[in-house]
Amino acid sequence: MMDWLAYGSMVVPFLIAHRRRHNLTGGLQTLRFVPLFLLGMYGLMHIAIRLWQYSLPVNHLNTVGETLLYLKVYHDEFVTRRVKRYIRITAAFFLAFAALDSFWLEGFRQINAYTSLLESIVILGLGLLFFERVLIRKRQTSFFDIPMFAATIGIMLYLSGTIVLYLISNDLIAKNDEYSSRMLYLTSSCLLLLMSLLFCRAFLLVQPDDEHKPTTS
Repeated sequence: MMDWLAYGSMVVPFLIAHRRRHNLTGGLQTLRFVPLFLLGMYGLMHIAIRLWQYSLPVNHLNTVGETLLYLKVYHDEFVTRRVKRYIRITAAFFLAFAALDSFWLEGFRQINAYTSLLESIVILGLGLLFFERVLIRKRQTSFFDIPMFAATIGIMLYLSGTIVLYLISNDLIAKNDEYSSRMLYLTSSCLLLLMSLLFCRAFLLVQPDDEHKPTTS
């Protein structure tokens, strides 16, 4: 139930972003699709379980797609060509490693923990770089009034909290330790719900056009 609540809550930030889609700038334009992607992949995972009792390829695809979306978010957010080029190079390296992990290192019989760990390292690094740029350029601005600042906090909390989950999940599955697995995924769902709330905060900070139009008497 907590999983469904966390993933179902992703509809809210998507609808808020959709209403303000013409006012979104930078990485927010791509970020509005992240909640819809996460919800869609969660639904696809349950369809795969219902049909084939096997959803690990969907999990692998989810990790790759989620990472590429986050990379696109920060690629659009940063303005310097050098950073954009590094992000593109990182994306190519990540895809190569993800393929190696899925088809050889861990295979499709377990969660792609190495790829998930690499995702967390890369995106957390970009998040820290974003924070550094904000601290340098926005000294006179309230940080929590910056949409991407709120969104980045949510992304970093979620990814940093799930590093341990993906590193030990395969071991728990092998040991058939259902209780520990449920507790870990409950923690992950709580972090996902927190990220959803921070996405809502980020998109609500973007004012839609109709709030700027002058009223007529």
